[in-house]
Amino acid sequence: MFSIIMATYNRGRHILPSIQSVLRQTYQDFELLVVGDCCTDDTADVVQALASPRIRWSNLSERGGSQAFPNNAGIEMSRGQYIAYLGHDDLWAPDHLQALADLFGHNLQPDFVVSGAIFHGPRASNSRWVTGIFSDGDAVLKHFFPPSSFGHRRDVADRIGKWRYPKEINAPVDADFLLRAAKSGMNFVSTQRITVQKFAAGHRYLSYMSQSSDEQERMARRMARPGFDGYLAAELAKAKAANTYMIVVHPDYERFEKGQLATQIASNKGILRPELRNLGRREVIKQDNSPKALDWSALPAGGDWVLWVGCNPRPKLLVPFKYAGKARIRLDLRHPQREALTRLKLSVNGQPTVASISGARQDGDLWNAKATFETALRKDDHTILELHLNRLQRPAAQSSGIGVGDIEVTPLGWRSIVAKGTQLLAKFRPAR
Repeated sequence: MFSIIMATYNRGRHILPSIQSVLRQTYQDFELLVVGDCCTDDTADVVQALASPRIRWSNLSERGGSQAFPNNAGIEMSRGQYIAYLGHDDLWAPDHLQALADLFGHNLQPDFVVSGAIFHGPRASNSRWVTGIFSDGDAVLKHFFPPSSFGHRRDVADRIGKWRYPKEINAPVDADFLLRAAKSGMNFVSTQRITVQKFAAGHRYLSYMSQSSDEQERMARRMARPGFDGYLAAELAKAKAANTYMIVVHPDYERFEKGQLATQIASNKGILRPELRNLGRREVIKQDNSPKALDWSALPAGGDWVLWVGCNPRPKLLVPFKYAGKARIRLDLRHPQREALTRLKLSVNGQPTVASISGARQDGDLWNAKATFETALRKDDHTILELHLNRLQRPAAQSSGIGVGDIEVTPLGWRSIVAKGTQLLAKFRPAR
């Protein structure tokens, strides 16, 4: 009855919790089509090692940069009466397919069935958004539902066209597909039940640079324990109390250029990132207002940009330099309270460290200080800094949380001396 399409890109072993949530469905009339967007890692080996007759693997020969091309390929491969989707980092409750099947079998014959989904913010952020629960069929014109939460009749793609290439449209590919279906007059109904747990990679800065499935594994264990219905009821109540229930709405996509949102999403994930350069001397990384998911928001200050922490208590920063040795890194910190700038814990490429704080001074309503530490950079890739913020350093009702301005990176050791000497020789070498 169902062909389930799971688009993926270099998720490796971390795809397993999502696949296992499909295999655990109480409704078993399905095939799972895992389609790689030109994967170059070991995802194929991971999927094929499951040796399940229900799973088919296919890897596209050309990368499209979104779920659009894998979804189209999956639809062409499909043998089911209905198409369902599952993101490679999302989870289904065991009764998800049954909830869809119950409504597809109804005599109203809907084109789309949508189930409730919880968007989970980054770990320990205490952020959640609930979508997909509605009674008005026109809700899809206003509200966004992630593909993991809906299924549709197989002929929908024949009637409205395929998933579109992200660089040629204003909206994200999933929003574009939904809105085309809604504007064509297709019938949408909701299961009125939450059966999807969504961990959006685009909400987690640099998530594709440091893949993880910790959140998914914890949620899978929770789903398997007694009392999960009580957990869902509590999450629903928290979303309503925080006014994050049915607020995931479509913006005016026409104000964006074609491909702009696709580029922003790829930047959030770390698929697109600044050019990697050799570190040969002291460099200063100036902040800008480019997207950084839910980790940071940028505001101008004195002619420069300052990043202000979002809801993620472990926000990441990117160092676009490579160096086969140690470097000194200095962060320009801001905070409304002096007490927040006495200690800073962080990790560098997953290794914990502590920065020393110095030079605290007050400038208007803010305190400024320098956080300095020495660390090894990656010699062939970008380095990721992850701040481990305490409660005082996070946003609160009376505080904006910590801010980060310029980042200084200075090479240390004999390699830096050789690099400086090479630069001086090049400067004074006679031109030919």
